[in-house]
Amino acid sequence: MRPVPVIAALGLAMVTMTARADVYRVVDSQGQVQYTDRWIPGAELIKSEHSRSTSSGTPSSSSDAQKPFAAANARIAAQQSEQSASQSVAQDVAAKRAEQCKAAKERYDKDIEARRIYKTGKDGEKEYLTDEQIEQERVQARQEIQQVCGSAAK
Repeated sequence: MRPVPVIAALGLAMVTMTARADVYRVVDSQGQVQYTDRWIPGAELIKSEHSRSTSSGTPSSSSDAQKPFAAANARIAAQQSEQSASQSVAQDVAAKRAEQCKAAKERYDKDIEARRIYKTGKDGEKEYLTDEQIEQERVQARQEIQQVCGSAAK
C-alpha cells in the first residue's frame, strides 16, 4: 500500500469541497471587510453554490447566473455608501469637537492669565468680579475643558 497517493487524493477531495462552499462578507467594528466560508451574525452571502444552478444542476443562462452577483454588488455598493456617509459624519463630529475643545482651552487660558475679570453689564458698563467669582469662573472653564475635550485634556 502506498500512503502518498491516498493522502494526495484526500487533499484533492478537500480542495474541491472547499471550492464549492458559500462565501460570506462581514464588515467588522473597525470597518474592515472580511470574507469567510462560515455564517456570522451580520454576514452577507456573496457566493453560494446553489445560486448558480437550476434544479437540474446546470446554469440556465448567463443572465440568470449573473443575477445573484448583481444583487450582491448592489448590496455592497449600498453598504459602502452607508459606511462612507458614516465616516463623513464621524469626521465632522470630530472636527466640531476639536473646535469646541480649542475654544474652551482658550477661555481657560484667558481666565488663568487675567488678573481681573469683568463681565459687561446691561448698560454696557464693566462689572468686575470678586476673587471668589473669578475662582468660580476658572473652575467652570476647567470643567468645560474636561467635558468638551475629555478627561485627559490639558
